[in-house]
Amino acid sequence: MRYILNIKECEFLGKGDEGSVYLTPEGFALKIFYDKKKAESEVAILEKANDSRFFPKVMFITENKVLRDYVDGTNLYQYISKNGLSYNLSIEIIELVEEFKRLNFKRIDIRNAHIFINKDEKIQVIDPRKVFQKNIPYPKEIIKILIKLNMFDEFLKHLLAYNENLLNYWIKAYEYFEAMRKKTIVIDMIAC
Repeated sequence: MRYILNIKECEFLGKGDEGSVYLTPEGFALKIFYDKKKAESEVAILEKANDSRFFPKVMFITENKVLRDYVDGTNLYQYISKNGLSYNLSIEIIELVEEFKRLNFKRIDIRNAHIFINKDEKIQVIDPRKVFQKNIPYPKEIIKILIKLNMFDEFLKHLLAYNENLLNYWIKAYEYFEAMRKKTIVIDMIAC
């Protein structure tokens, strides 16, 4: 099968540290990386997570270009700010973290800008990075968002109703977040 893509027919979606992203007329996301190795790395992660509903599927990679499913929605912080934290969204967050563990990711943390919530409150993740190299055993960015929006207690109530066996993990995650936050404050004070 041959696929010809004219970049002039694509809608520019944005630019990041690793490249630019476009929406094709067919509704796919085309990411043009600055570095071929980063394209290959992202595709390797997405292919490892191919059976997961939380990640877009890759159509193909050629040189520094990747064509994958388009992920629509709003980032986690904006979504909760506007809509609050429902039981269903809490379960999505819990299942996302459990999926990271199932996939043997060392880096459980993911940036807010890479977590998208669609109109049905389903989560998808874009731009997974260094998930097998960087060891961050807890979702500190998600906890940071929940705390900032005063939703962490609500999240824990949902967690207890869903699966109380996971409470210990999330308490340890909170303690890890607090330790990292205090460490950052000390470093900032030393830098002054």
